[in-house]
Amino acid sequence: MFIDYEIAVIGAGITGASIAAKLCSAGVSVALIDKGAAGSLGASGYSGGLVRLYDSDPLLMELAAYSISLMDDGVFATTYASALRRTGVIYRAATDQLDNLHRAIDQYGSERYPMRLLSGHELDGSRYPHCPALERVNLFEPRACVGNVRQAVAALCQSVRQQGLLLEHREIKSIDCRAPDLVHIDLGSATLRCRTVVVAAGAWSQHLVPHSGLEARSIPLARVLTEGDWSMPVIDAVTQSYGIPLTRHIVQTGCGARDSGLWPEHLAQPDARHSEDACKRVAQVCASAGKPHVLDVLPGFDSYSADGRPMLGFCAERSPVYLAAGMSGLGFKFAPGVAHIAVEQLRRHLAGKDRACSGWSALSPGRSMPGFPAQDLALASVQS
Repeated sequence: MFIDYEIAVIGAGITGASIAAKLCSAGVSVALIDKGAAGSLGASGYSGGLVRLYDSDPLLMELAAYSISLMDDGVFATTYASALRRTGVIYRAATDQLDNLHRAIDQYGSERYPMRLLSGHELDGSRYPHCPALERVNLFEPRACVGNVRQAVAALCQSVRQQGLLLEHREIKSIDCRAPDLVHIDLGSATLRCRTVVVAAGAWSQHLVPHSGLEARSIPLARVLTEGDWSMPVIDAVTQSYGIPLTRHIVQTGCGARDSGLWPEHLAQPDARHSEDACKRVAQVCASAGKPHVLDVLPGFDSYSADGRPMLGFCAERSPVYLAAGMSGLGFKFAPGVAHIAVEQLRRHLAGKDRACSGWSALSPGRSMPGFPAQDLALASVQS
């Protein structure tokens, strides 16, 4: 039995759901497929989404700015708006990063998205968390938000349900690329025929696109009960510690001792080391945390590229496989921008036009597999 859709999107996490919903709103017939429940696995299933702009990588900061500018437009105005809570964020950097912070403020600070440096005495006031008195420069983004990732995924998937097809708990048996605009996806009980397949399966993307250069990395996420009253997220770049408030006294933080492997199944599970590390990290970003108590440590994970940048684009010149992965745990803030870029390229492909997206070529998957033959990727058959 055959099912026909123009585009199939594999992976109903925040990235895949955003691309599928945006395609549906553009009038493209879309099937969104996930091996589990939508938004229940990997980074989308466990993370407390944080939307902020500054990044030490200029390209990632540009992508974040682009994405933030699109969050109030189109399908994201309804799906993201209900999942965001504006809190602001404090980013604490080493003093030698002061010039970089000034450049970011000059380039991206605006009335719509203000950015400014905080003085030391401002951090001692009641408006901001009581940060430890360390040698730092402090960037304040008052319009930064904490988001409920699973809530956003659910809203995006509801949009897909209304206009396309959402298949959950469905394993992909194989992907057979028969021509530059014909893909057969074996679902077991049926075969989905489409013109393009988007692989947005997070840490499982390497399994579907073996030569992508991606790897799975664990992101152990601890939820910690503290005595301090957290009003906003705090990130300390020097110690690589952060706290994202989930309630007034419960924060989420990322643990150290991370693992890497080809698939999520190869990653080590959190243990007592991660609980100890979580308490230490919370204390590093909030002096009033008191004696932190770890409630649980979630085994989060995501896909990473060698250079830490997302992979976004067709796998080869004539390939019908489009890769949207390598988000490194930042997919929530990138999703609207990634979806806009992807939809532009995908619609050009469907129209038989040049598929390149000006300005974002540095994200192309080709940067990690320049010697891989285009014809092999275009006509590959991948077995699950």
